[in-house]
Amino acid sequence: MPKSQVELYQSIDSFFNPTKVALVGASADYRKLGNSILMNLLSSEVEVFPVTHSKEKVLGVRAYPSLADLPEPVDLVIVAVAAKYCPALMSEIHNAGARNAVIISGGFSEIGPEGAEIENTLIRAAKDAEVRFIGPNCVGISNSRLFNGTFTMMPERGNIAFISQSGALGGMSIYTTRAKRIGMSKFASIGNSADVGFVEILDYFRQDPKSTVIAAYIEGISNGIELFESLRRTAHEKPVVILKGGKSEAGSRATQSHTGSLAGSAQIFNGMIKQAGCVTAPTLDTLFEICKLFDYQPLPGGCNIGIISNTGGAGVLATDAASELGLKIAILEEETRHELRQILPPMASVNNPVDVVASGGRREYRIATELLLKDSNVDMLLVICGVPTFAGMTQTEHAAGTLEAVRMTVTSKPVVGVWLAGDVGRPGKDLLEMNRIPCFDDPFIAALCMARVAEYTRLHQQL
Repeated sequence: MPKSQVELYQSIDSFFNPTKVALVGASADYRKLGNSILMNLLSSEVEVFPVTHSKEKVLGVRAYPSLADLPEPVDLVIVAVAAKYCPALMSEIHNAGARNAVIISGGFSEIGPEGAEIENTLIRAAKDAEVRFIGPNCVGISNSRLFNGTFTMMPERGNIAFISQSGALGGMSIYTTRAKRIGMSKFASIGNSADVGFVEILDYFRQDPKSTVIAAYIEGISNGIELFESLRRTAHEKPVVILKGGKSEAGSRATQSHTGSLAGSAQIFNGMIKQAGCVTAPTLDTLFEICKLFDYQPLPGGCNIGIISNTGGAGVLATDAASELGLKIAILEEETRHELRQILPPMASVNNPVDVVASGGRREYRIATELLLKDSNVDMLLVICGVPTFAGMTQTEHAAGTLEAVRMTVTSKPVVGVWLAGDVGRPGKDLLEMNRIPCFDDPFIAALCMARVAEYTRLHQQL
């Protein structure tokens, strides 16, 4: 009898919300993955049971020679031993009380026929033992509010769920998001997807109340129709941003040797993504920047963008980027332009993009931001600032003015910042980000993120 949606959700949720976790392959040797995973687990809010033949204690914690020796049942087993030992562990995992396992170990289908045979044996053994598993050949999984079952760092706590077909790429992305203070809710590195794969994880993230947006790195797919249906279901409820690897012929060959999967046609894949209502990211860095905008700000009502700047050059670059990416430069209402003329100096431009000129400070940014947000022709607003170091201006006053206007207007329109001048601009950028106004270093990246959010709105107005 097929499982209900509730049962499917609960079966995957138990991967991400365990209370007792066993680690097979725990190690005191800092050069081994079993050491890094154990250190992360011991820093988590779960009870940990190291399993190893070599020591009675590992990192000061009592260890057990086998899963059969555990003093009580566990919810999840993480495996970090050689591939050849993994199939036989499945029945032991079941007997230890767990129905879920994460297999970090490599050496399966990604290395060729010999590894593929071991992987097939693993799949059969897990099915016989009634154990579901994520992996093999993966970094692991984490729940930023509970535990880190990987050998990489714990993400900052946040609302972006991330599923990656590449383990190392996924793990390194966590370092990047931590540096940018972009938070994640849950992370899943699925590796070869020999059992639990994209479809089930996507459906779980769709229903996860702690995840507001989903990022995915995909290389190859084997169940295109199922994946399409899952993406469509998920994107209907929350934004899904996808970075595709293996788009070129050479990249497709690299994909097969990396995770043992086939990349497929890039054109067909991109068409499927749009038809499902998802949006794409062109680079790894922009994947999380786009997600951040989805997470921080409301969706726009359309694609008309308003631009404010104190440097004409940055306004021009933003206008070029927005136009190139399919956004429309809003024509401001006459009343908006009239009000702008009252507060801006004669050399300022009151057309879109609005140039408050270099002398514009907190007051000018507050009033200009408020006026453009109230303009019915503007669906979304980009505020740019080349932070001045003259005329007694502070590093945060332009950001403070922008923030005041957003609070006064109580707008449902997305607001995005671009704060230039590197370290000089950082205090203002941090002020905006702390108040969930995403702020970028480059007008093009900001316009790209805004274009993807507008595209998501457009796609779902059509669906």
